[in-house]
Parts: sequence; structure tokens; C-alpha cells
Amino acid sequence: MAYRAGRRQSSYAHQHGQGRAQPKSFNWKDGEIAFLKSSQNFDKVSHSALIETGYLNERATGHPVIILEHSEDSSYFLVATVSAYSSGPENDYLPPWEQPCHSRKHRDGFRAFAGSRRLTSRKSYLELDNGGRFPKPKTSWVYTRSIFVVPSSTLKGFDKPTERLRMTQESLKDLLADMKGNSNFANRWKHPTVLQMCGVTQSPESSPASSRGSLTPKTPTTPTTPRTPTTPRTPTTPTTPMTPMTPGTPIPRAPGSTLKLSASKLSWSAVAASNLGSPTKS
Repeated sequence: MAYRAGRRQSSYAHQHGQGRAQPKSFNWKDGEIAFLKSSQNFDKVSHSALIETGYLNERATGHPVIILEHSEDSSYFLVATVSAYSSGPENDYLPPWEQPCHSRKHRDGFRAFAGSRRLTSRKSYLELDNGGRFPKPKTSWVYTRSIFVVPSSTLKGFDKPTERLRMTQESLKDLLADMKGNSNFANRWKHPTVLQMCGVTQSPESSPASSRGSLTPKTPTTPTTPRTPTTPRTPTTPTTPMTPMTPGTPIPRAPGSTLKLSASKLSWSAVAASNLGSPTKS
């Protein structure tokens, strides 16, 4: 399955030389077995993006890997490690789920290639085309919860077998169906490290169901229009202080108007007298 990677690089990718087209020394196809170089043989950019960020465990390098999916331009690949997980004749080919050093891994996350012990008969053996076998046929397992995207520069041919190995299409589909049950599978191409490494970002409208993890170019954010300064408020003209009236001065009024007083208007002394009543003789 191919995933589209955008052409425009983010500023991070441009500064770090990431997101650029990777060399295509091999025309890898889904299901083929490649070899992930040792981390010491990664170029500086890949080592920084994969190892130093903690995205890829250094112990996962230096192993054969299954090509699960690829970007549209075959610059990046989703892979899973095939490993013996410390099993061998010295421990009677003890499977990883029975080893204390792998006790934190999910037991049902291991899938076995034909010739290696499997956890349960409910899961089929993984098969290689044309009856192919790994160099260690008794100790070849895949941990389905550990998948990662790597640039093509970190891959090379798996030269131990005499021929190029490839999974059968039935086994590849079975393995991918098993992996889809893991919580990290939906975001396999959307992990922040992957987006940064590829120099692209996911479009807001895309979704796992519609885009299946497609990557789209990062669109620069439109700068916010600066706010127009508010015009300063004009100071209010101070109110002219009222001139006190001289006692006896008539109240000014508009021409033609008359000043009416209520007929019931009483002097202050009259009102006070009515409220207080007549003085009582002592």
C-alpha cells in the first residue's frame, strides 16, 4: 500500500535536510524482506530523526525487516523487525513470550514464521514465497506492536539468503490485519516524528477512514493582520463653572414665558409649624 508524501518541506525539515528524496538503491515491494542497517551506519540526519528522538529503539536495528507499506515515491517505508529475540540452542529455542526479558511485551503480539514456535494454533504461520526460509528458521518472530517508518537510506539488501525473500500475499494480508487491532496502527504515518522526518503534515480534513494516513504538504500559517490602533479620544471641554447668583437677583427665563408658583406653596416656617404643632406651655 502506498502513501502520498507532500513535496513542500517544513522549515524543520529544510533546516535538517529532512523530507528530501531518498536514494532508491532497491525497488522495494510490499512484503519483501530488507535489512535495516545498524544505527552506527545511519547517516547523521536519519540517526538524529530516528534514534536520538527515541522513535526507533537502537536494538531494533541490524535486523531483517518486512516491508509493510511504502510512501508514494518509495522514499519511506513502514517496516517490522524479524528477530530471534534471544532464542537459540543455548536456551532450547525458548520463545520470547516465555523469556523474562520480554515479559513486558504482549504475548499475543508475537507472530511466528513457519519453523518457529507459535503461541497458539489459532494464528497461522507466516509464510515466505516459494518455500523460502530465514537463516534462523527456528527463531524467526515478528512483534506486531512494533512498527516504524524509516527512510530508504537506512535499508539495504538482506544478503544472508541466496535469494531475495518475500512474504506470500496471504501472509502479508494476515499480518496487516493482525496489526490493525493495535492502537498505534492508525497513526503509523501520522506520528509526529514521521511527519517531521518527511517534512509534511496531515491536512485537517483528512481522516484515517478516508485518507488512510496520507500525508499532505504543510501549509504556512497566514499571519494575523495587525490590529489598527484606536484613535485617541478627544478630551472633553471642561464645563464652565456656574456663577453664584446674587441675593435678590431675578431668575432668568426665556422671552414670553411666565414663572408660575404653586398656589399651595407655603413658607418654611408655616410648614414647620404645621408639622411640629403648637408649642406646649411648661
